[in-house]
Amino acid sequence: MTTPGHAALNLLVLGRSERNALPVVLGAVAPDVPMLVFYVWERLVRGMSEGRIWSERYFDPGWQVVFDIPSSIPLLALVLGLMVFLGRRAACAGPGRESDVATGLRRGLRTAPALFVASMILHALGDLPLHREDAHRHFFPFSDWRFTSPVSYWDPEHYGGYAALGEVALVLAVSVFLFRTYRGRGRWIVAGVGAVYALFIGFAVLTWSGI
Repeated sequence: MTTPGHAALNLLVLGRSERNALPVVLGAVAPDVPMLVFYVWERLVRGMSEGRIWSERYFDPGWQVVFDIPSSIPLLALVLGLMVFLGRRAACAGPGRESDVATGLRRGLRTAPALFVASMILHALGDLPLHREDAHRHFFPFSDWRFTSPVSYWDPEHYGGYAALGEVALVLAVSVFLFRTYRGRGRWIVAGVGAVYALFIGFAVLTWSGI
């Protein structure tokens, strides 16, 4: 799934409340930031060709560690647990504090840092069924296991065309739904996700078509 696709899906799942939109989008983008750094370094600094970047450099062991850490579900779960705990303590210590554990946990999960990390976890879960040879080690550093899905989000030889069409439909549907639901800055966030997605599609078409 592309980065804007993750942002749209995560907004639908975690960002139905407009105040949650920004940390959810940032968390959806965060696991792919190392990939952007990698691409800028290899393409613009080192001058590598597109083919070599994705067939060789992407699989470099050092880069793989950089990609896998922010997509590690157990590591993110540990961080999320810490965020929820700290958020619960802050919520229960404030005015009108409640001793109900469940209420405290819900409040802890609704903090911006917790939503950010939860969005990162949802990104990792979204990657699991849509990556083949380029799959991440989602349980790193505790395991080097990778799930090689029969479906690729980009490879037409492995249903990539269908996956891409489904993603476009998802982004459009979620964007329209949330734009109608939000009333404030959330609309700008949704519009930003849609604009970045359009730019991404344009860049992909130009790059892969060789134009």
